[in-house]
Amino acid sequence: MSVIGIDLGGTKCAGAIFINNGKMIHKKIVPLQKRKGMEVGLLIQDHLRNLLNFANNENVGIESIGISVPGISYSKTGKVWAPNIPGWDAYPLLHEIQSNIKSIKIKIDSDRTCYILGEAWQGAAKGCKDAIFISVGTGIGAGILVNGEILRGSNDITGAIGWWGLDKPYQSEYKECGCFEYHASGEGLVKVANEFLSHDPSYNGILRGKTSDAINTRDIFNAYNQKDP
Repeated sequence: MSVIGIDLGGTKCAGAIFINNGKMIHKKIVPLQKRKGMEVGLLIQDHLRNLLNFANNENVGIESIGISVPGISYSKTGKVWAPNIPGWDAYPLLHEIQSNIKSIKIKIDSDRTCYILGEAWQGAAKGCKDAIFISVGTGIGAGILVNGEILRGSNDITGAIGWWGLDKPYQSEYKECGCFEYHASGEGLVKVANEFLSHDPSYNGILRGKTSDAINTRDIFNAYNQKDP
């Protein structure tokens, strides 16, 4: 039997089919394209149906489905909160999917937890008792393995290091200073770069002339690699 994994991020939804030894046999990525709320839930369901159809056509039996979400998955309710997806505040994702896919076991967890689970299963942390996985994307999170157990915490928020307060006063909207994620995530780096460009008219480097919505993380790292001032 095989499994399906869904990795939902702030900008895309990746899905794949894995056999028991962890080998990936099929993968597909679809963009969110500024979807929000139920639109994202429907996109995940469509993605799952396509993966299940592929598995059926290839005579691959699917035993379970795992879904990684970029935020908090509340294990007691099956609801999720994702700060980078509008409308996902206590969103009933598990109920929606189970209403349409009834014969397969479904598990939803935070992305940081899923990442360390994957590393402990078949990756760099295989065989380790203690390990930390730090993910940097639209947000920042840490999956934590201690004595062979994944730490989730009583409220399923352990490892949400993107919301660490780094400076005082802590800004609720992270506009001036505040959380780790604002400064160091992929989206945060773009925000900081745009702030720098808007406040330094003397800058004449690689990013000069780019509009704020045209700059991405790749541009920033390319500028860094070229020793842009």
